[in-house]
Amino acid sequence: MKIDPLIEDILCKALEGRELSKEDAIRLMNVDVNSVEAYVLMAIANSATRKLFNSFGEVHAQIGINYAPCSKKCKFCAFSVADKSVELSIDEVQRRAEQFVREGANAIFLMTTGDYDFDKFVKIGRAVREVIPPDMPLVANTGDFGKSEAKELLDAGFTAIYHVVRLREGVDTSIDPSERLRTIEAAKSVGLDLSYCVEPIGPEHGPEEIVDAIFLAKSLKPTVMATMRRIPVPGTPLAKLGQISQLEQAKIEAVTRLVMGDDILAMGVHEAYAPCLMAGANQVYAETGPNPRDEIVDTSKGRGLSVRACRALLREVGLVPRDGPARSLQGPLRRERR
Repeated sequence: MKIDPLIEDILCKALEGRELSKEDAIRLMNVDVNSVEAYVLMAIANSATRKLFNSFGEVHAQIGINYAPCSKKCKFCAFSVADKSVELSIDEVQRRAEQFVREGANAIFLMTTGDYDFDKFVKIGRAVREVIPPDMPLVANTGDFGKSEAKELLDAGFTAIYHVVRLREGVDTSIDPSERLRTIEAAKSVGLDLSYCVEPIGPEHGPEEIVDAIFLAKSLKPTVMATMRRIPVPGTPLAKLGQISQLEQAKIEAVTRLVMGDDILAMGVHEAYAPCLMAGANQVYAETGPNPRDEIVDTSKGRGLSVRACRALLREVGLVPRDGPARSLQGPLRRERR
């Protein structure tokens, strides 16, 4: 069975380790998910990841600290329609972080709503750093900040940030995309690593828009890259638009992986889907506490997977769950060992 010669040429470029252009990526994004071309694309991305990471997989574990109405009013986020406020205590955040480590997490993320008090967040970060291994990546997923705040995060023991210019930022959110970029630059300027994602992908996002987001990500040089499909959270304005299939996301994952090349230390996927783990992903997320994709306040009782479940999924697709701290997102810890 023959495949489209134009697609074959692009995939040969990828196999040879040559960079893909935007035009290449758009052509790949336009292949039908049920076509031979799509499965060859995913197989090549899968093979590239297995080779680069020696078939190891990682579980990054995120603790949502608060559930509350958020002033950013992102049209896809559970916090935009929250009707109450719930916040974990420092002791509870520490307990959940220790539990994640015991279960085999490779990195710990702390997440808040966009306007959570920054000083309080730093205090929680210091407390978590005290109870996790000294070489365990600690990642901040919080609102926008400047260089002085980035230095505070670094001094508190954070090694990286998760920060993204979301699809249609400033249209589906009230946040100026340039503000997101300034935060990323501030974090990188003090030595924090960047975990990035093309998100939240919905049916209305066309190939060109998604490819533009991928190339923006590439220009920011993240340590970890990922893709995430939008979950239609009940009550949110974009819920009525539905969601893309796991197979469609697997195709996007594969294109993203090939565009990024080998300049990343992990390729992630939100949420943990087997098709994406067979299309270039090797890293998934365990979650507890509030989650912007879940109407249930503690996502561990809803959409969120445990570390054990994530590690089992990695094994199911032939990846070897990494033991101990991730090699990605270590920021200054990694540079200190050079």
